[in-house]
Amino acid sequence: MIFLSQILCIYFVVEIVKSAQINRNIIIDGNFDDWLNVQSYSDPQDNIDGTVYQESPWFSALKIPDCHDGTHMGNENIPKHIYNPNVDIVEFKIAHDDKSLYIYFRVADGGIIGKTSVGSGKFDENNPSNPSPGRFYVITSINLDMNEQTGYWLSEGGYYPTAPGLDGNFELEFYNGTYNQNYYLNHAGNSTNELNYTKEQNRQNQFILGTNFYSYYTQYIYWDHRPTENEIKKCLFGFYELPSPNNNNFICFSQDDAPGPFNGILSYAQSEKGNELEIRAPFQGFLLNKNTGEPTLQLGMTVNISLTLETSPEYSLPQEWCSDSAPTIQYTLSLGHKNVPFFIILFLTLLFLQIVNV
Repeated sequence: MIFLSQILCIYFVVEIVKSAQINRNIIIDGNFDDWLNVQSYSDPQDNIDGTVYQESPWFSALKIPDCHDGTHMGNENIPKHIYNPNVDIVEFKIAHDDKSLYIYFRVADGGIIGKTSVGSGKFDENNPSNPSPGRFYVITSINLDMNEQTGYWLSEGGYYPTAPGLDGNFELEFYNGTYNQNYYLNHAGNSTNELNYTKEQNRQNQFILGTNFYSYYTQYIYWDHRPTENEIKKCLFGFYELPSPNNNNFICFSQDDAPGPFNGILSYAQSEKGNELEIRAPFQGFLLNKNTGEPTLQLGMTVNISLTLETSPEYSLPQEWCSDSAPTIQYTLSLGHKNVPFFIILFLTLLFLQIVNV
């Protein structure tokens, strides 16, 4: 009996240590060794001939070109193949700790995530050699309530393979040769009035979950400290401090190719070659769920996650907007103990051994 109790004690201690490993100790520094033990997912590598296809579980009969244009929209449309190694996702990973979600991207060899052209005028398809300011987006889209009736279909934004129910995004934008901004999106509403309502709620630290047509979304930069005066001056649509108890947290509504740079709470780093990138996205950027008052994203939740890379025409063949979306992954933000100090483990072990030997 004593022997059995000792075995149970050892199992108890092992479980403590094992649970501590659930929290990923990932540092956003461009060194990807801390991702080695994280589950890897693959996405097919595209080719210039356009003979690589993907399928959506929701529309499995459709063969979708791996990398494709951004002008075809709708669940049953088939986009045109566009070749661009810079967006050609071949591997991705997802992890979390008790405060943040972490995303890892790797594109095909020779691709550079975030690569954009530099210029002053808009891209002219009739004169593509004229320098223009390119744009590049690193996108994570999430079904936050696992309800396919809220949020938007991925294909409404021109992204395939499609998936439903995507309520919120976090994104990086590179513009005109450099990093420009990071932000969150709240996809809710189907009209200008509903969009304005979502903005008002976001200012109150509230995130809206509701039906959505893609174009009606709020886009806001989130800071957990007061940003620089230069960033505040560049905010296009107002600068707002969130209400108590989130004092000293701020948001600024933004738009694509805004006059950055804006350094919100998202952080990222790239490999030296540029074909790998990691992102940290704190849960708090998704505010509080308007319906429950709880954090919109938190431990214990199961969500669907879709990853996309998208870029403007300059480096694509043919020269059109191009994107690649990876398969949608169901991901559980498992509850885990924080790292337990060794002396606590030792104390619990000795205490438990003493109890079972009484």
